[in-house]
Amino acid sequence: MAKSQSITLKAQASKAKGKSDELVLQMQGELTLDNATKVKEFLLSNMPKGKTFNVKISNVDNIDLGFLQLLKRFCWDAQQEQKGVDITMNISEDQKMLLIRSGFESIITLTN
Repeated sequence: MAKSQSITLKAQASKAKGKSDELVLQMQGELTLDNATKVKEFLLSNMPKGKTFNVKISNVDNIDLGFLQLLKRFCWDAQQEQKGVDITMNISEDQKMLLIRSGFESIITLTN
């Protein structure tokens, strides 16, 4: 049996003044294909809950293209529903280089 990969997914309403329709989505840990089903379900289940999303990615052990594709699709789906997405990534330089070399540089430009 495969070892379960540690991941933390949390959604909460924004506490920022004037952002009552914003949902904060926090993702940490193993952001890899091993957890793709969990991430997909998390993102899909939260799409109807907000008009804007503040996606916070931090404490990343591993990140891969499967996760990045899910995140990019979430951004695209939100745009189709005229919803906003702001992504903040706190990742290592090596992980940033993976994004750039894999053609996901646009995700970095969405970060604060």
